[in-house]
Amino acid sequence: MAGKLIMIIRHAEKPLPGNPALGVDEFGQEDDKSLTVRGWQRAGALAGLFFAPPAPLRVPKSIVASGVVKKDGTGSRSRRPIQTITPLAQRLLVDPDTRDSKGQESEAAEDIVKQPAPVLVCWQHESIPALAAAIVGSTQIAPDGGDDEDYSSIWLLLSEESQKWSFQAVQEFLLPGDHP
Repeated sequence: MAGKLIMIIRHAEKPLPGNPALGVDEFGQEDDKSLTVRGWQRAGALAGLFFAPPAPLRVPKSIVASGVVKKDGTGSRSRRPIQTITPLAQRLLVDPDTRDSKGQESEAAEDIVKQPAPVLVCWQHESIPALAAAIVGSTQIAPDGGDDEDYSSIWLLLSEESQKWSFQAVQEFLLPGDHP
């Protein structure tokens, strides 16, 4: 695959609004800003998927996750994106870039395109369309939203030598019940 490949995933499963106690941190402690047990299962499965991925996926040379807080100290405080990619980052011996946070999609896009490719990005789903648009410089290339229950889609942005971007969505199919 020629050009620059950016693979974007949503963070793994989070607690339901009515039951925040289902979130647990990496030490098993209750934390509503962390993944659910199923989310931790997905994080582990992603480490296997991206370690030896099928085409059109590739082993990432760079990993980016939305940070817990913005540079100004504000932010969602969600630890889910970094928790989702940590098992893979550890397996690949790659230090994830978490300098940008949700709400900083323009800044993140500038940083992401400078990363060695292929790049894997993990972000909050409601901001992924804005992030993709900022990366490619157009709102016309990717969907403008997604299913709140979809944790298994991978957005692929590929820049050819001509700097023209293309979009493709593929499915992980890692856990029972993943979206077709």
